[in-house]
Amino acid sequence: SNPEALNKASSPKCMSFVPAPQQANATGASSNAASSALTPAQAAAAAKDPTSGEESQISDAELMFGRRTFDVYWVDKTALMYKDGIAKSFDKEARKAVIVTKRKSSIPLILRDMAPPEGSIFDPARKWEEEKARRRTAQIQVDAAAAQKAEAEKNSKKGGKKTGKKQSTADAIKETNAADKEKKDHQRDLQKLSNLRKLKDLQEASCETTGGKIHRMIKMLHLAVSDLKQGSVNASEAEVLDILWALEEMPVFKSAEAEIAMEKAAKKEAKEVEKSEKKSSKKDSKKDSKKSKKEKEVKKEKFVLSNDAQTMKSLYKEGGDSQGSYKDTIKYARKLMNSKSDLISFQLTAMHDRLPPLSRYNRQFKLEDWQCAILGAIDERQSAVVCAPTSSGKTLLSTYTCKQANGTVLFVLPSEVLVWQIAATYYEFFKGNVTICTDQIIFQEITGGAQVYIGTPSALEIAISKARGCAGQEMTKGEREFMVLDGGYNQFDYLVLDEVHTLNGPEGDALQRIIKSCNCPCLALSATIGNATQLKSWFERLRNERVEAMVVDAPAKPEEVILKEHYARFINLQRYVVAESTGKDGKIKQKLTKL
Repeated sequence: SNPEALNKASSPKCMSFVPAPQQANATGASSNAASSALTPAQAAAAAKDPTSGEESQISDAELMFGRRTFDVYWVDKTALMYKDGIAKSFDKEARKAVIVTKRKSSIPLILRDMAPPEGSIFDPARKWEEEKARRRTAQIQVDAAAAQKAEAEKNSKKGGKKTGKKQSTADAIKETNAADKEKKDHQRDLQKLSNLRKLKDLQEASCETTGGKIHRMIKMLHLAVSDLKQGSVNASEAEVLDILWALEEMPVFKSAEAEIAMEKAAKKEAKEVEKSEKKSSKKDSKKDSKKSKKEKEVKKEKFVLSNDAQTMKSLYKEGGDSQGSYKDTIKYARKLMNSKSDLISFQLTAMHDRLPPLSRYNRQFKLEDWQCAILGAIDERQSAVVCAPTSSGKTLLSTYTCKQANGTVLFVLPSEVLVWQIAATYYEFFKGNVTICTDQIIFQEITGGAQVYIGTPSALEIAISKARGCAGQEMTKGEREFMVLDGGYNQFDYLVLDEVHTLNGPEGDALQRIIKSCNCPCLALSATIGNATQLKSWFERLRNERVEAMVVDAPAKPEEVILKEHYARFINLQRYVVAESTGKDGKIKQKLTKL
């Protein structure tokens, strides 16, 4: 993209499959059926000389003036309305009842039907708050560990004994109560799981304790492995591996397995030491044997399993049924995974509907570091340019911006298809506070302020920068129109540009003028920016020019635009080419060859 090149506005393109636009007359009503339909050029000519019906040659500037002055619609207003009951009133002068048909816009119904199911929209603000709380806790732990280490070093330099704080009675009682509660909750989880015999029931069940969650996952894995061994119709290797990977992703399971392995290694080492001691006991003195026994006892006392590790160890020993033990189940599942020569191909073919974040057993979403960096910048009201591949998580950033902004957000998209897709999603997410602006249809809620304006560059520029009070219906009627947007760029608190690489596209000039007109932070998103550093510098220069223009008799603090480039996706797609070859029968055969 070349942000410096600003092209003059070109004449609007007329589409052959839609009716010609209608110009509003002085009273706010559209032209009647008897009058001929006006093209945008004729509308501009009429604005210049209303008395002349002849077509005249006009410049691009005059044409743009006409488009920004008169209300021109590609779609008839009445076609976007439906009957909503009747209103009865009594005319005192005529002494008769008057019945008026109520009408409402059908755009909200269209957006409602296009919206995703309720509750399926991801709220990034909630996840970001959880991540910030987790980071604060981790930082507190790091600071505490550093302080404890510094105090230990200080005591060691003094040569004194380690002085540890004695636990108070209240803290001891709290720990005892917490341990008792954990034990009771675990027993309740085990009782709940003992009554469940089907995989579907276990999927819907929930456990409160970490031990109960591990038990639930291992039991589901055991049922899936048992069904696979028996050749059940619904059994599959994908199901087994899906549960296995979800189990291995649990941090408590990893640590507990590591502790059990360490204990096993310690026991093995102790046996070897014991054997070597027996061989050398005849040569050693009794005093040496007493010392070795004491050392061995000390070694045994050093390694102690945690509660979670002890719970899992007992589960390995006692858990299972007639089909086998839980320990054998995990061994079988891991052996099945290791038997796959090309695990990635198996995932893409047999588990394409189970890969993260689509897994049925592991739907934990974690924000990546680059997303956290941009979310932090949005909280600080900084502008940012993000270049990341498709499906890497850019929509999360734009949704968070629209929700956390203090005012209205201007969301610019390159095509009408994307406008309707995002508008339908946000209509459900923001409970209707959405404004749409495209070349064919314009809609805004007249009952309240909009949370976000969504539209294409040229349509938004014309609708927002239209000269108010000349021929706008909202001025002639004295009320807001649902098909006429409220003008002015100063109403926006944040600017979101999706597919910002379209700066080099057909509507790039309109997009650049919008960027220069908005005096607010900007979030620019794209998957294909070849000159991201140059684009970042251009945004920085624009933002600093506005700051210098606004600040009077005070030093201007330069604004910095953050650039974040990310190259990974949540799934590594494999590259294949179609190779043709001629068979023995002379027929051409096609085969997928992996690069």
